Amino acid sequence: MNLNLGSGSKIIKNFINVDKYDLKNVEIVHDLELFPYPFEDDSVENILLNHVLEHLGQNFDVFNNILKEFYRICKHNALIEIRVPHPRHDDYLSDPTHVRPITPLGLALYDQELNKLYEEQNAANTPLGLIHNLNFKILSSEYVVEPHYLKEIENGTISKEDFEIKMKHNFNVIKETKIIWKVIK
Repeated sequence: MNLNLGSGSKIIKNFINVDKYDLKNVEIVHDLELFPYPFEDDSVENILLNHVLEHLGQNFDVFNNILKEFYRICKHNALIEIRVPHPRHDDYLSDPTHVRPITPLGLALYDQELNKLYEEQNAANTPLGLIHNLNFKILSSEYVVEPHYLKEIENGTISKEDFEIKMKHNFNVIKETKIIWKVIK
């Protein structure tokens, strides 16, 4: 089973489209902050969250319960594709319904292998995977760069080093982050 959670009107074939609102062509109407989700344990192979996760779980306990539901309904090795606006972009900052920045570093806190490594190193990283008995591994993360900066990179008018500094410190350089998360059971 494949789920397009928080689908809105962006209906995807071969996915069950789920949204809080009863919109045209949404197969299941369900609020993702209400538990349990209407799916069996270990029944989902793929989840798509396209500009959804940043809207959910303003309360951290609710956010963790959302991730627990993902974990419960997903099969071992299921993939979760997450697309979110970058937290240093106006697209993120200007929407009052955005309640939480989603970053690869934040999602990596749910990786039990990394959690154990952090513990061995006496690092300050919160071992959320171990605390909540969840295990998600980031397979990939990539950034969608604003077109202006892409042109500068392609034209060679900005060095890789200068771009990386801008990316880490400036606003409106990275538009979106795409993360592929793998469920480990």
